[in-house]
Order: sequence, then structure tokens, then C-alpha cells
Amino acid sequence: MPFEPIEGKWIMIEYISGTLIDKKSDFCIIDVNGLGYKINISTNTFNQLKKINQNVKILIYFSVSENNQSLFGFYKNNEKELFMLLIGISGIGPKTAINMLSAVPVEEFKNRLIAGEVKMLTMLPGIGPKTARRIIVELKDKFVELNSEDLPIESENDNIDAYYALKNLGYQPSKIKVVINEILGKNSNLKTEEIIKESLKLLK
Repeated sequence: MPFEPIEGKWIMIEYISGTLIDKKSDFCIIDVNGLGYKINISTNTFNQLKKINQNVKILIYFSVSENNQSLFGFYKNNEKELFMLLIGISGIGPKTAINMLSAVPVEEFKNRLIAGEVKMLTMLPGIGPKTARRIIVELKDKFVELNSEDLPIESENDNIDAYYALKNLGYQPSKIKVVINEILGKNSNLKTEEIIKESLKLLK
């Protein structure tokens, strides 16, 4: 067992700082004074880790169950915060939560959740329709501080996909929202590629 309780209480680990010995898409190993810690990570954290043999600092969640002890690591605090919210939902364990974070960047996940995209959530590993709806119900209000103008009024998948594509091109969210809604007001049956094409004409 890697961690022993002291006087009946488990040691809380906030972060681990040491030398990055190895990294894969789903875990990394950090050496701290000759002791190697295997830490489960998302692909987001993997992409932000430094090169092998360099010093790194990883935020930690220490998961303890009857038959298992595991470390889950995060390069940024916002990813850990979302992870903690997810595992607080019935039916979502640490493994499922870290797999969800691997599938979608944190801010995009929040925005799509606010938009109520059940279909997007059901495409994530281990998430069915009932769990997807539960996630939206329990977490949507927690993200209301996000600017509502960052999302199109209509939340159909094609509209949202077009919105994020245009946002990634550097256009302002408020302008994208106005343009997409103007286009859809004329023809609500356009697909993602068509929405993007028409939007680019108006965003020049």
C-alpha cells in the first residue's frame, strides 16, 4: 500500500512535485526522492506535461476504495475542479471522470454542458442518457458565472459545432452568436459546414 493512515486518518495529498520519469496518454510516473508515483491523467494534462527527466508539479486527487488506491493528477486547477464536481455525481467514479476529461477540453465541456447537450455527453466514455441528464441538472447552475454570450441561443449540435469552429478561428463570441442566429433565422436546416461558410461571409 503506497500510503498508510496515521491515527486512523488518511494522509491528504494536494500535489506531487518531482522528476517526470515517464508519461503516457493516460498516466505518468513522477520520481520523488527515489519513490516513483504512478498517476492517472487525462490527455489534456498529458499534452501539457514537460519533457522526460524535467521537474513537474501535478495537482493530486487520492482515490481510496475498499480494494484500490489510486492517484489522479491534473496540470491545471480548473481541470481538477471539474473532476471533483463530476465524481460528486452519483454513478460517476474517478476513472469515468478522468476519461471524460480526456475527451473534451475543460472550457468546451462547461460550455456544452450549459447548452444542455445531452448527445455530446452520451458520446463520452461510460456515459448513458440518464447519467448525461443528471450531469446537466446537477452541474449546469454551477457554471452560470460563464458569460451567456459565449453560446449561441440555439443549442442544436450543428449550431454549437459551427460556433466553436468559428471561435477557434479567432472571431469574437458575441459576433459569432449574432451572425449564427441571423443565418439560422433565414434557414434553420443548415448543417455545420454550411453555417460556417455563411458565417465567414458575414464576419469579414
